Amino acid sequence: MKTLMPFKVLFGLILFGCEQDSSENNNGNNTEKTEVVTHDIDATSADGFYYNLVTAAETDSSESWHLSFQMLPVVSGNATYMMPSLVLGGVLAAEYTNMTFEDMESVPDTFMEDYFQDATTVQYGGSNEVLSYDMQIHRVSVKNPDRVFVIYESVGHTTYKVQFVEYVSGVISFSFSPFGNE
Repeated sequence: MKTLMPFKVLFGLILFGCEQDSSENNNGNNTEKTEVVTHDIDATSADGFYYNLVTAAETDSSESWHLSFQMLPVVSGNATYMMPSLVLGGVLAAEYTNMTFEDMESVPDTFMEDYFQDATTVQYGGSNEVLSYDMQIHRVSVKNPDRVFVIYESVGHTTYKVQFVEYVSGVISFSFSPFGNE
C-alpha cells in the first residue's frame, strides 16, 4: 500500500496541474469579470468616485482614471441642482444594446465608427446618459442597465466592456472585463 501512495500523489498533481484556468474560455479571451461598488457620491462633502480600469482600483482625481461618478451642477429654470453623473476620463467609449455583457466576447468591428464624439453624452441629460432622474417618483436609477459600454484607453491600448448595474442612494455598482488579445 505504501508503494502506491507516491503514484496517487503524482496522479493527483498531474490531474489538478492540467486543469484549465476558468478565467479563460477556449478562444483565449479573458472572461474575468470585476464587480465594483462605489462609495456614496451623494453624501454631504463626498468626493467623486474615480476608477482606473487598468489597475482595477479606485484612485483620486489627481491620478490616472477612466471612469468617474460625480455630482455635477444642472440648471433647471432658475434653480441649479446637483445630479449624479458618469464622467469619462480621456477614453473612447461606445454603447451597445444588441448583446449582453456575457455574450460580448470581442470588441465590435464597428467600434471606431460607434464611439461617442462627445464624451459628455453619458452624463446626466445626455442622449446616452447612464444615470437618469425620474421626476415622477424623484429617484435616480441606471438607465437601461442591460446596455454594454466598450471603453478603450490609449495609454496601454486596452479595451474593456463595462455594464452599469445599479444606483441606490448615491452608490453605484458596475462590472467590467478586459477583452483578450485584440
